[in-house]
Amino acid sequence: MGTKLRSKNTAGVWFWFKWILTTIAGFTAALFFWNWVFFDRLKGNFKDPRVAIGWIVLVFGTWFVTLIPFMKKKETVMGHMDKQDESTVTWWLIWISLTIGSFFLAVWLWTPVIASRFGSVRDPTTSILWIVAVFGTWLVVLTPLMVFMYRKVDKAYEDARIRREIRTEQFKDPVKIRAGFVEKEKRRLAKPLTKKLKKIPQTIKGGHLVTAILKDGRRMEHVFVAGGKELLGIYGQDELPFEAQDILDVEPTDLTRPPDFTQKVWLRLDGNSA
Repeated sequence: MGTKLRSKNTAGVWFWFKWILTTIAGFTAALFFWNWVFFDRLKGNFKDPRVAIGWIVLVFGTWFVTLIPFMKKKETVMGHMDKQDESTVTWWLIWISLTIGSFFLAVWLWTPVIASRFGSVRDPTTSILWIVAVFGTWLVVLTPLMVFMYRKVDKAYEDARIRREIRTEQFKDPVKIRAGFVEKEKRRLAKPLTKKLKKIPQTIKGGHLVTAILKDGRRMEHVFVAGGKELLGIYGQDELPFEAQDILDVEPTDLTRPPDFTQKVWLRLDGNSA
């Protein structure tokens, strides 16, 4: 038996309808525009490999760009993630675009070179040379790209996971965040430390979870620094046992052993318990 659509599902149906219309309209517009540019204005010959490859890349690339806002919004509309988590989708889209684009760039560069020096790529020997040159170049470009993009995507997923866990705990645990008021001047880090934090990837958006190394040799774990410049919280302490000026150095927290992110363990230092 069918069930009545909830308001959220209705929004989803309307979203998919707009997606379909945008997909068709975006491809049609890209096709007509680049046909006009290549064959009417530039008088290009589609039999020229570079013209053909350039046309394919620009038509489908433009079409892909028109879909990006909808591809990002889809996860929010369908309830898989919120607005902040859309950065995860953004990095995936960048990864896909650069991966496909680098392959076509290698094809665009090598096809005319090999054809002019070794003959038609339809020849078996020449085609093997073409495959080695194109895919070899692609892999050389792709390897550092994969390392860089993996870090970005993994970081975006980790941020989203931490935010979801924090929101979940807020609903599960009715106890407010423990708060203690420490004057802002006593929480502000020295300039050398703020400069160092700028070079360290954020643990979550807008903040670093660090181990503070004090001048007396103590190591205070799980200290949260907001905006790269001031202490906002600490885990596992009833009060702040030091001041920002006592910190000699900071190190990123090892997130393979994360602390308990529950409200009972987290002490906020600006007096705000909301």
